[in-house]
Amino acid sequence: MKLREQKGFTLIEVIVVAGIIAILAGILVPLIFKEIDESKITRASADVKSISAAMLVFKKDTGAWPMMDGGCAPNVTFLSGSGNLPADLAAMGYDTGVASSYDSHLSTDVGGCYTNWKGSYMAVVAKDPWGNSYVTNANAFAVAGQPVWIISAGPNGILETPTNSAAVADGIDDVGVRIK
Repeated sequence: MKLREQKGFTLIEVIVVAGIIAILAGILVPLIFKEIDESKITRASADVKSISAAMLVFKKDTGAWPMMDGGCAPNVTFLSGSGNLPADLAAMGYDTGVASSYDSHLSTDVGGCYTNWKGSYMAVVAKDPWGNSYVTNANAFAVAGQPVWIISAGPNGILETPTNSAAVADGIDDVGVRIK
């Protein structure tokens, strides 16, 4: 009689509950990771649009694109933010010969090269959600008809959008906006 009066769970009940928890975890974990991945893409998309807006206001105020070097000559061929540079830049047509940071143009007027500079146009440009730098093919500002990209290499860290591309191709994970 005393055994029936004891309270608690049987081993079978504990196993059933553990099984239910395992099934729910198996369903929910992939959904949660998918949401995290989508939020990173959304953040990268918002970041490139913010950089684009800052560059367009910069151009409106100064009459020039952000491509002046420290000696005030329009020599900058490549703009980037903080973080690691994406892989395959040269293969996609990015000329990193005369590189400069977004911050040197949009956050401060390093060298005082731009007349009518009314910035700061943007706070410090951070890394993309995957730790890589946002990049821009600044040499194309001076070439009529050449697209200019503000782009993140996306989750795989490999830039797959050529500088002469009219749009980010379907099936690749780059996140970018064309501003010219």
